[in-house]
Amino acid sequence: MASIPTIAELRSTIVRMEGRYRRRDEAELLFDVYEKLGERFEQDLADERDLLLSKAAAMMMIKYWVEQSGSHP
Repeated sequence: MASIPTIAELRSTIVRMEGRYRRRDEAELLFDVYEKLGERFEQDLADERDLLLSKAAAMMMIKYWVEQSGSHP
């Protein structure tokens, strides 16, 4: 059974993924949307875990997009 990630682990994963995919040309436009979504998440979600999980899910969409474009980081 997988363990539930801590807040620190979630933050670390998001920072790592942002660093990895932000510099990908294929993800440039998606990062504009990702940043707007992040602002919306911060307004709408009071719980930090919910906020971080939402950001992580959005990052997974960017990861998927880059991988499907045929250019892996």
